[in-house]
Order: sequence, then structure tokens, then C-alpha cells
Amino acid sequence: MRKGFVSILLGVLIGVSIAYFTLDYNGWTFMYPGPDGEAVRTIHELDVDLLLDGTLIVVGVSAFIYTIWTMIEKGKRNREVQ
Repeated sequence: MRKGFVSILLGVLIGVSIAYFTLDYNGWTFMYPGPDGEAVRTIHELDVDLLLDGTLIVVGVSAFIYTIWTMIEKGKRNREVQ
């Protein structure tokens, strides 16, 4: 339980950091001009690719940490048995 929680927490922290520094935000901005040319309404749209790629990075880093942690524990257990 602790191993899963810690790997998810570290995966979120490291994955968000990686996504922040490596992925570009390409959100769209729509401006609706009024009669005198000023922006009456502005709509900001989210970049779905950024959200999906960031989520995949977080899941991948979490799985990587969990796998490495499991391999280290198995190695320690095998050394104790021998």
C-alpha cells in the first residue's frame, strides 16, 4: 500500500515537472470583437493534447518508479534467502 502511494505521489511530482518543462501549451484564444473593434468576449480553449501527454508522462513515471522499487525489493529478498 505504501509503495503504491509513494510511487503515485512521486510520479505526479516528477511527471508534472517533466511535462511542464518539455511540453508546449498551444491553447487557442478566440476573441469576439464588438462594434468599435474592442474585444467584447474572449474564450480560452484548453489544449487536449497537452493534458493527454502530461497524464501519460505521469502514469509512465509512476509505473517506472513502482517497477524499479519492486525489483529492488525482490533483489534484497533474494540476498536474504541465500
